[in-house]
Amino acid sequence: MLRNIALGMLALGLTAPGVSLAQDAAPRLIKQAVFGEVREVTGDALPLVTAKPGCKIAPLSGGPCLDGIALSATPSRVLMLARPAQNGDRVSGAYGRDFTLYTVWRDAQGAHTQALALPTSNLSVPRDCFALSGEEVGYGIGSRNGAPVAVESQIVSCGGGPRAPHGPYAPQGEVIPSGAGGWHVSEMQLVAGQRRYLAQPGSCDPQFSLRTDWCAEAGVRYLQSHPDEKELDLIATKAPVRAGDILGDDGIEQWVLKRKGETKFKADSRWFKKSLMTTVDGCSPVEAIRWYVEPGEDGLYITEKALNRCGAPLAPVPADTYEAYGQDMFIVDCAQHRWRDRDEKSPDGCFDQARDYLKRTRQTSAWVVVLNQGARLDDHLYDGGYISYDVARVSLSKDGALLAKRDTVYAPGVSLRNCAPVSNGPAESHGFIIVRSMGVQWARPYAWMSCPVY
Repeated sequence: MLRNIALGMLALGLTAPGVSLAQDAAPRLIKQAVFGEVREVTGDALPLVTAKPGCKIAPLSGGPCLDGIALSATPSRVLMLARPAQNGDRVSGAYGRDFTLYTVWRDAQGAHTQALALPTSNLSVPRDCFALSGEEVGYGIGSRNGAPVAVESQIVSCGGGPRAPHGPYAPQGEVIPSGAGGWHVSEMQLVAGQRRYLAQPGSCDPQFSLRTDWCAEAGVRYLQSHPDEKELDLIATKAPVRAGDILGDDGIEQWVLKRKGETKFKADSRWFKKSLMTTVDGCSPVEAIRWYVEPGEDGLYITEKALNRCGAPLAPVPADTYEAYGQDMFIVDCAQHRWRDRDEKSPDGCFDQARDYLKRTRQTSAWVVVLNQGARLDDHLYDGGYISYDVARVSLSKDGALLAKRDTVYAPGVSLRNCAPVSNGPAESHGFIIVRSMGVQWARPYAWMSCPVY
């Protein structure tokens, strides 16, 4: 390409006659970054519980004291802190270490509590706000009707990304109450796929044995009782397992259990890994898939699961938008020749200038911009613009004949360090600008680039 040849000549300190270099074309600021405002969003007010001695309402299953807590048959959530806090404090940190959520309820036997395995909330961040890294749901300590409460609280950025890449963040403006129509509630979920049959190393009845060293009784029994089923998914563990074990990908193999005659079965390895994970709208995984061994009515099964973070997506990094430029390209003026409507392999007289350009710059081929109508200095050429143009590849054959082929998918080669092309930008976000250099007009490629501010 012309760009490569020009750069090579620049490295040697030479410039071919008629080749214009855009080395001094500094990027132009199109739009400054838009920063968001740090705000606080609040959700439910949860009763605070403690593990104080002398408790009058102690749950049957153990756990925090429930004195002063309104209990009913419908489970509700309460919060227990690891350390005492005062009104006005905001408590956050690691779940299970700094605070723990419990569901509490009462039935005919008495009061019950159950610790939640993962943090959850009833706090939904508005759609124009975003989560901040390291700012999960915390709790504002206060009181209502004389009873201590913990109000769900999340620090977010509204209207864009924050000015600083890291906290601590100081919320501005009034508190935003959680409401309908926002993102998924802020919580952690262990998202699972479909339960699959399990094979593990060991000896067993030969009818359930696979590859000599593995047993898959539950899977084989299923196919024995379902003669219309040809095969089923099977996960084979590389070592014996028991209920509660959690394995990584390196601890399992994916097989397909198939029939081998009327009463026998075989297991073939999958060529490609297969996932049966369920996706949850508004949630995204924060860890690799792991495999959970679980008991079933007729044996052990295995399920792939992954911890997911649910709620508002992380705030985007604010970015300035620049117009960046590439190497100037030769212009072929075909405004009077209607070249686009003709046989591209037989260019007419308007391409004589391209032949001269190739000879002058000692090239056998090059990209050129073909003007189908007149253009002036500083005009912008882009798809759907008011000036019709094409990009073509011109080349000289061995016998000196000039060939020209229109390219309908050519994209200007423009880059800017630490930046990325603007995605889903308007038509005018990339194309060419008519410039003048060394007394000649050129088509300078340009593209809008998004450049993060941190």
